[in-house]
Amino acid sequence: MAGNLPVPLGIEMKLTWTLSGTPAAINILHFRNTNAAALSQAFVDVTSTSVKGLFTSSGLAALVWSNVGLQTMAMRDMTANSNPWLVGAGPATPGTGTENPLPAATALVVSLATGLRGRSYNGRYYSWGWTELANDAAGGATAGASTAAVSFVTGIQNLLNGGANPFVLAVLSRFTTPPGGTAAERNPPVLTAVTSVHTKDQRWDVQRRRAVPGI
Repeated sequence: MAGNLPVPLGIEMKLTWTLSGTPAAINILHFRNTNAAALSQAFVDVTSTSVKGLFTSSGLAALVWSNVGLQTMAMRDMTANSNPWLVGAGPATPGTGTENPLPAATALVVSLATGLRGRSYNGRYYSWGWTELANDAAGGATAGASTAAVSFVTGIQNLLNGGANPFVLAVLSRFTTPPGGTAAERNPPVLTAVTSVHTKDQRWDVQRRRAVPGI
């Protein structure tokens, strides 16, 4: 299927978030498996615990509504389409914010920059589930909300990049559009290391939900 070629050295992480206990949103991050290390269930379980800990230690959980939770962290090896998702063990980690929630589609965009130009070389992470505590008097995100969202993503980046077999946070590029041409699928797809994780501004954006089977 177009857009579904195996990714050499590719690792995919899926964060599944719930709203009132029901799966409601996912975030996907990609990594380059520098040493082609085997991905094990034991590694995913440990990583899941650490990622859920980062949700709290980054300060993000305090700004996320208590009815929103990080349910699971799953990972899979992308070198073959037949490789399964390995789902990390452990219970969901809820937000701890008690203020009124912002509208469900409200999100703060964290930019994943690679230092290269072009849309296919720059990624986005949509952080959602916020409460009014994250909203400033002018109707934008507070500096604290921006810092917490960036800290959560950079925490994951640093966590996976440590140890003897680093997984490097990357932007996955499956398509390219030559000047004056039409979009063409890259074969193989390209993973480009992320060099900067940041928010470009503190304006709220909209995360448009899609019904994803098997979320």
